[in-house]
Amino acid sequence: MRARGERKEAGSWVKFRLLMWKNFVQQLRHPVQTAAELLLPVLTMSLVLVLRSQIDPEVLETRTYPPIPAHTLNYSVTVLGGMNLTRMSMAFSPENAVLRDVVSSATTKLLLKNMRDQVLPIIEALPIEIPPGLVNSSQVYEIVKLFVDENVVTGYNSSAAMRGIYAEEEATRRVIAGIEFDDSLREITELPLDLSYALRFPERPRLNSFFMTGGRTWRTDNVFPMFEVPGPRFPYSWEGGNDPGYVNEMFIALQHMISSELVSKVAGVNLDFDVHIQRYPHPAYIMDLAKEALQFLFPSFIMISFSYTAINIIRSVTVEKEMQLKETMKIMGLPTWLHWMAWFFKQFIYLLIASVLILVILKVNWFTTEEGFSDYAVFTNTPWTVLFFFLTLYLTCTIFFCFMISGFFSKASTAALFGGVIWFLTYIPAFLLAMDVNMSTSLQAVTCLMLNSAMSYGFQLLLARESTGGMQWGDFMTSPATDSSRFVFGHVVIMMALNCVLYMLIALYLEQVLPGPYGTPKPWYFFVQRQFWCSSKTTHDIGTDNSDTSSLTKESDPTDLPIGVKIQNLKKVYGSNVAVNNLSLNIYDDQITVLLGHNGAGKSTTISMLTGNVDITSGSVTVAGYDIEKQTSSARSHIGLCPQHNVLFNELTVKEHLQFFSRLKGFSGKELDEEIETLIEKLELQEKRDYQSAGLSGGQKRRLGVGVALCGAAKVVLLDEPTSGMDPASRRALWDLLQREKKGRSMILTTHFMDEADILGDRVAIMADGRLQCVGSPYFLKRHYGVGYTLVVVKKEDFRLDTCTELINRYIPGTVVKEDRGTEVTYSMTNEYSHVFESMLRDLEAKADEINFKNYGLLATTLEDVFMSVGTDVVATSDVDDNTTVSSSADTLAFEYDSLEKLDGTGYGDEKGIRLICQHVVAIWMKLFLVLTRSWLILLLQVLVSLVQIIATLGVMQYVISMTEHIQRRELSLAEGFAGTETLVSFKGLSPTSTGSLAKAAYESIFVTANNPTMEITVVDNTPIDEYYLERMTYQRWRCSGTVC
Repeated sequence: MRARGERKEAGSWVKFRLLMWKNFVQQLRHPVQTAAELLLPVLTMSLVLVLRSQIDPEVLETRTYPPIPAHTLNYSVTVLGGMNLTRMSMAFSPENAVLRDVVSSATTKLLLKNMRDQVLPIIEALPIEIPPGLVNSSQVYEIVKLFVDENVVTGYNSSAAMRGIYAEEEATRRVIAGIEFDDSLREITELPLDLSYALRFPERPRLNSFFMTGGRTWRTDNVFPMFEVPGPRFPYSWEGGNDPGYVNEMFIALQHMISSELVSKVAGVNLDFDVHIQRYPHPAYIMDLAKEALQFLFPSFIMISFSYTAINIIRSVTVEKEMQLKETMKIMGLPTWLHWMAWFFKQFIYLLIASVLILVILKVNWFTTEEGFSDYAVFTNTPWTVLFFFLTLYLTCTIFFCFMISGFFSKASTAALFGGVIWFLTYIPAFLLAMDVNMSTSLQAVTCLMLNSAMSYGFQLLLARESTGGMQWGDFMTSPATDSSRFVFGHVVIMMALNCVLYMLIALYLEQVLPGPYGTPKPWYFFVQRQFWCSSKTTHDIGTDNSDTSSLTKESDPTDLPIGVKIQNLKKVYGSNVAVNNLSLNIYDDQITVLLGHNGAGKSTTISMLTGNVDITSGSVTVAGYDIEKQTSSARSHIGLCPQHNVLFNELTVKEHLQFFSRLKGFSGKELDEEIETLIEKLELQEKRDYQSAGLSGGQKRRLGVGVALCGAAKVVLLDEPTSGMDPASRRALWDLLQREKKGRSMILTTHFMDEADILGDRVAIMADGRLQCVGSPYFLKRHYGVGYTLVVVKKEDFRLDTCTELINRYIPGTVVKEDRGTEVTYSMTNEYSHVFESMLRDLEAKADEINFKNYGLLATTLEDVFMSVGTDVVATSDVDDNTTVSSSADTLAFEYDSLEKLDGTGYGDEKGIRLICQHVVAIWMKLFLVLTRSWLILLLQVLVSLVQIIATLGVMQYVISMTEHIQRRELSLAEGFAGTETLVSFKGLSPTSTGSLAKAAYESIFVTANNPTMEITVVDNTPIDEYYLERMTYQRWRCSGTVC
């Protein structure tokens, strides 16, 4: 075997591979969990295939729409049918003769034109023959005008007064709309040239119920639909459909008539000609309703697919913190960054396998329709590289998210419970947005900080792009609409990449401030402290020993042994509490040094500083020749640790434990095998070598824990109560092992068994109140503190104390009673009279009947006597990490004791039959009551979770409803903030003096100026506008996607 002093430290790559091996072994020891993590995403995505197979895509031909009059109310019959037609009116403000004339005239013309449009077809359809030209539209207009009430207009003094009518509009249903001019026009006598107005319609569209609009009304905050869909919006409606229905709700008609009337009044010309509006045509396209449904369902499938994996990641990471495994590996030379890296790559590999399987499901062309539309998949057009990139980014972010969540908890079960809840809560923002709650682009970006919300937005945008050629690599920052300010796929990618960094930084921060029950937390502001940023360690002043050694009892240090651990003036202060006060102590090779002390004496704090787990206030510690502060990694590579509790991996076997920690110390190859076999034999665990540690008994686990500390030729071995929980035979065997293994090592052992300290301790150091009180061999301490011997006499009923004391004083003058309690009386005797003990005891036996005692015993001074003697004058205070807890209050203990007294057996067995069953039921309910009342936090959570769910549901509904109070005002303009707009003008071969030429000149004079560089006029000669538009649109689609629908 390799000499301990010549061992080469394991490199980072070796440690990383070792951690990866450990993580994969642990994973594979749970085959059901592993299969679930791999197959659950596949099975969930299979449901997507089922949905995809039920809805076939359909190729729809080019769709064109006929022109309709701008003033038409034919599509508003449903709205008018729901109104009070006998009292129907048009409101305006402010009240003014000029404005009344404009509104009255526009309203009258609106109604007359629509009535004319209805009467003229009736006349033409009459069975009588009417001579051509006898009846025309102008004549019908004049006839219908006789039946129209011109007093249908109602004026209000101010805009505020007019808006008040809508508070009761849903009940009265009589006001068509309100025309709101600026209140400053109240006193005008003629119309100004610069004029604007607002149209006020009911907040909730009359044709749609509130929730049919997704919680919105007129959608004035959106220029385009939230998600792009293939084909035109409401493809079967000539007028553009509802949601919002600008034609159906009479908005277009009223706007057209008011604007026309204002132009007529200001220009002094009659504009009594009909204007038609026409929907843009749309080329042939593929209607795929499955993808529209998946925009809302697919993110939920993805979230559910990886929910089990996410919970397991959180639980697995927290288990190592809960079981002290993380801190133990850190103390034994494992850097924290390697711990996180190994966990990340292990989880990433498993998730990568799942993502590849999901990619196969989503990208393989599984389906063919009966109509011959073949080779289509869930994502037909989006490249597989884009899908793989986004899915991998999401899964990477998932791992970092789980790391972050695990940092908040110290119990694995609690972390898994709350982690699962938080996992689903991160989807709520996306759920609210899917319900179409008002959210700005910036707010959407902020909600992307929620992992599953960002994922939801991303897949919704990917599916929305499917119908227009798929999301290509160059389209990440491109909006499907002309509005470049919209939330795009690139924003999601950026936010998810930011989340990866943010989540990991939070996880690292929490690791420092919430390290769990076995770590030492740093202050929450540690990252602004100087020592955090300073690359070099602080050099403590150790030149002068300021400790008070006047009361220190110390045996001379050995001069022929090398020092394994050197402690100089060590001090640790927590606030105002001095946990360790100027401790100086040398731990030598080939020796076992036993550290004793009451609770709060500073033992645990000292050991924590020896391992580098706690920062040193002042002083220094050198471990195996390395400064624990300046050379932490090198020092820890020589430390072996056996904590007070069993710190073992449940899934690893005995052999694998020794293999893991030996390789961590730098062993490999043949030397590793020899080290493992030797330790297994010495630990007497040959029959258990291939047993997982979870199946070992308590004593076997302690032996394995000691083996872990000894493996790897550790030069400094720290054993914290190594024999606790062992039977006497096992304890004796372990003592022999430690005696043999101390050669070449510096061992520090703590124990509560004084016989163990006496037998194992080459040197014993006793601490009290943070100070070293004495140090030396057991023999030295017993000789220094011991009074020699103790004589214990067991009394009979009529024991004669004076006679007994007088007899002892004849042999040992000055002997007095040390203690007289119960049936025993105790005398202390010095070593100098040991030569008379034989004669005294013979005399005592001869006068047993006279003194009247049963028997006696002579005891030498024990180490326990020394320990108690040292601690007599020291009041133990609570050490920061030497915690002792009281599980029950005095009242509770009194209650429990009283309850036990009642179980004295009186009347036992008297109850039978139904009475006994009732007594059992009452006892069970009493037990449940006691458990719940003593676990009030769990009871509170059980009640609060349901209440929070109900309150959250009602709150979301109320929030959705409240959004209608914040409808945004939208000013209508031709630019709409786009990069550029284009107007098509078709002359159809008319002369330059025709109306078309005049219209072109008018457009150019108004819009194509230096002040409007984004406006463009395109003249379409001898080509219908719809045909030209279809040709342009088809070319654009071919250029973007490479295909023609």
